[in-house]
Amino acid sequence: MPPATTGGIPAVPVTPEASPAVPVTTGGSALPPVITPPPSGIPATTGGIPVARSFTHPGAPLTLLDLKTLKGYVDQGRQPWKSGYDQLASSPMSRLSYGGYGPFAKVSRAPDENLHAWRTDMVAIWNLSRMWYFTRDERYAENARKFLLRWATTHTEFSGRESMLDLGDYAMQFVGGAEILRGTWPGWKEADTAIVKKYFKDVLMPAANPWGESSYGAANKGALALTAQGLMAIYNDDTETLDRVVYQTRTLAHVGLRNSNDIGMLGDYLRDQGHAYGQLKSLTMLAEALWSQGIDIYSDFDNRLLAAGEYFARVNELVPTTALPFGTTDAYYTSDVTEHGWQGANGGATALTQIYGAYVLRKGLQAPFIAQRRLWVGVSGDSFMFLKDSDTSKAAAPAALPIPSTTSITTGFSSANIGGASPAGVATYANGKWTVQGAGNDIFWGTQDGCHFAYKAITGNSAIIAKVESVQNTNPAAVAGVMMRTSLERGAPRAWMAIDNSGKAKQNMQKLAVYGGSNYGTKAMGIASSTPSYWVKLERIGNIITGYVSPDGTNWAATDVGRIDGPVPDTIYVGLVVTSVSGALNSSTFSNVQITGGDGGAASVIPAAPAMLLASPGDGAVPLRWQASFGATSYTVKRSTFSGGPPSTIASGIRGTSYTDKSATKGTTYYYTVTATNSAGTSANSPEDSATPVPQVVTVVSGGTANDSAGNATNARRAFDQNPWSQWLYAGTSGWLQYDLGHAERVLRYSVISTLDANLIGRDPRNWQFQGSNNGSTWTTIDTRSNQKRSELKMYSVASPGSYRYYRLNITANNGDSSFTALSEFGLFALKP
Repeated sequence: MPPATTGGIPAVPVTPEASPAVPVTTGGSALPPVITPPPSGIPATTGGIPVARSFTHPGAPLTLLDLKTLKGYVDQGRQPWKSGYDQLASSPMSRLSYGGYGPFAKVSRAPDENLHAWRTDMVAIWNLSRMWYFTRDERYAENARKFLLRWATTHTEFSGRESMLDLGDYAMQFVGGAEILRGTWPGWKEADTAIVKKYFKDVLMPAANPWGESSYGAANKGALALTAQGLMAIYNDDTETLDRVVYQTRTLAHVGLRNSNDIGMLGDYLRDQGHAYGQLKSLTMLAEALWSQGIDIYSDFDNRLLAAGEYFARVNELVPTTALPFGTTDAYYTSDVTEHGWQGANGGATALTQIYGAYVLRKGLQAPFIAQRRLWVGVSGDSFMFLKDSDTSKAAAPAALPIPSTTSITTGFSSANIGGASPAGVATYANGKWTVQGAGNDIFWGTQDGCHFAYKAITGNSAIIAKVESVQNTNPAAVAGVMMRTSLERGAPRAWMAIDNSGKAKQNMQKLAVYGGSNYGTKAMGIASSTPSYWVKLERIGNIITGYVSPDGTNWAATDVGRIDGPVPDTIYVGLVVTSVSGALNSSTFSNVQITGGDGGAASVIPAAPAMLLASPGDGAVPLRWQASFGATSYTVKRSTFSGGPPSTIASGIRGTSYTDKSATKGTTYYYTVTATNSAGTSANSPEDSATPVPQVVTVVSGGTANDSAGNATNARRAFDQNPWSQWLYAGTSGWLQYDLGHAERVLRYSVISTLDANLIGRDPRNWQFQGSNNGSTWTTIDTRSNQKRSELKMYSVASPGSYRYYRLNITANNGDSSFTALSEFGLFALKP
C-alpha cells in the first residue's frame, strides 16, 4: 500500500537515515498512484466479486473484550472506572423505574417534533443495556429491549432539515445499546435483531443522509451523518453501506478525514469549540467502531485524528497557537475567534479518551496535550466506557485512496472561447507562469457561461492546481481560476474556483448536485489576502467534483462540492479559465500550475517555508507537526536551546510532515524550526515553536480513602472521583482535605480544580499548603501557594517532593465567600511506572 499523504508528501515515519518507498511525484510533492473508483463512487470489488466481511458483535463501537475488561475494573472498584459507573448508575435513564417518553410514529428535528422523547429513550436504551451488563440483573435488559422494540415497531418517519445531527449524536447510544443486548444478553432473540435491523434500514439510515452522496452537511454535520450510517451498517451486517461509508470518510474533503490540514485543524475548528469537538468526536467514534471491525482509518494521513486531537487539546489547554486559515463548505475562516478552554462534554473526555487509546496504547505514539488535558477533565458516565490501561487489538489499513496526482504543465493546453466569447483569447507560458487572456460576459451568475478556457481532456480522476497571481481589472466581476466541465458546449455541467481583482475567492457549480443548493455552489468568500494572489484547486474523484482554496498550495479547504448525476463521462475538460465581463480581453497570470497528466517541464522553485510548526511536550521526547510546503521533497528539523538562537540540525531528509525528537532531555526547553527543500534549494525557517519534554505522570488516586477537617468522608470523596461536575462543599473559609493512598507514593504534581459553577468564584481556594505524611498526624509542607484564582486548567509542581502515604490540601483562605469553600477535584500525580 502506498503511504498516506499529508499536504502532498507521503506521511512515512522515518528517521533521518530512512528511505521511504518512492511514490508518484507531483512537481516535487508526492501522492499515491491514481485508483479510479466506479462511477457510483463506491469502492471497486476484488476481481468483480464482493469482498466478504465477518462482522464482530458487539462491535459498534465496543467489543465483548472491551466490555469484559470494563466490568472487571468496575467490580474491583478501580478508579476512575468506578466513578464513571457511579455516574451511569445515578442517571434517571439508568433506573428500572424509568418509564419512557415514547414511542411516536414521527420524529423531526428542525422543526422539532417528539425529539426530546426519542433522544431520552435512546439514552435509556444505552444506559439500561450497560446496567444489565455490569449488574447482570436481567430486568435492565428486559426494559432496554422493551423501549428499543417499541420504537422499532412504531417509529416510521424521522424528518426535518437536521435529522442527521441527532442520528449522529445518538448513534453510540441506540446502536451501542442494541449491540450490547444482541451480543451479551441470552434473552435477546434473532427475531429482535431482525426488527431492529429493519428499523435502522427503513427509518433511521435514510434520515442519516437525506440528501445523497456528495450532499453531506459540512464538517461536523457530515461527520455525524457518516458516523450514524457506519454504526448502523455494522449492526445490520451491511457490507455495501459500510464500504461506502469508509470510502466517503476517506475521500470526501468537506466532511471526512480530508477535511483537515497537516497540523490537525478540522473544518469547524475556527467556528467554535462545541462544533469543533462535535466533528472530532464523530470522526473518532466512527474510527473506533471501524477498528472493532478490523478496519484502521486511524492511520490515514499520517495519523490525522491524532493530530486533530492534539490540536484541539492544545488550544483548549490555552497554549498560544496561531491558526491557519481553514474551513469547509459552510464557511472559510481566516482567523481563530473561538473561545478556548472549552469545558462542554467534560472538556472533550470521550473523544480524547478514544484517541489516547488508539494512538498511545495501541500504536505506541505520544499524545502530550491529550494526556495533559485528560488529567483534569475527568470521566463521565459515557467516557469511562473507552478508558483502558492497555490495548493489544489489531486492525488493518484499507486500500490506497484514489486521490489523483498532478504535475506541472508548460505546454499542451488547448483553447476554447466558451459561449462565443469575443475577442478570442489565448494562453501562453513563459518564465514559470501562464498568462491567459480571455473575454466573455461572465461565469458567476445563473446560466452565464462566457469565458476563455485553456484546457486538457482528461479521462478518469483528475485535478488542477494554480496560484492566481494577478487578475486584470476589466470589470469588478472579472475572475481568473480553474475549471472542470463535462463538455465545451455553452451551458454544460461545470465547476470553477477563481479569484477576482479585489482579492475575493469565488466559486460556482452549474448543473451539478451541490450541497446546500445554488447558494453554496455560487458564492464569494473573503480570504486572508488583500491581493488576488491566492491558490485554487479542483479535484474530480468518481462523480464528485470538489473545489478548494488555499493561502499556500497545501492548506486546502474544501469550500464547494458537487456531484455529476446521470451517466458520468469518462473524460472531462480541465484547465484555466478567465472572463473579462467586458468587450476587452482580460490578461491574468497563474503560477505553480499543476494538472493530472502534465508534462512536468516547469523548473523547480524554492519552496516557501512551512506556514506553521507545532511542538508538543512529550514524555522525554518532542513530537512535531508542520504544514507542508508546496513543491517540497523533504524537510529538515532544527532546534536551539533559546528563542531565535542559532539552530542545530537534528533531522533531515524527512519526507512527511511530522517528526518526533527523541534526543530531547527532560526538563530542557527547546525551540524548533523546520525548512523545506527541493532541487532548487531550501526555504527559510518556519515559524518557531517551543516545548519542554517532561516526565509523564499518572493519577495515583485509586483505591484509597478520603477525609476532611469536618470528618465527612462522603463529602471528601467527591474531590477524588474524577468527576469534575461533582464538588467538595465545605462549610467554612478554611479547612483541610486529605487522601490516604494506602501506600507511599512520590507525588510530583497535584491539581486543584475549581467547581465548574462560574458563579461560585468566591468559594475557590486561594491560599494553601500542600502537605505529606506517613502516619496521618505529622505533616510536612511540600508546597505552598497564595493568591490563587480559578484553576480549572492548572497543574502545580511539588516544590519539595517526598514519598508519602497521606497527602493533604490545607486551605487557609478562600477567594472571599464568607460561608463556604469548594472545589471539584484534588488530583495527585506520580511518575508513570
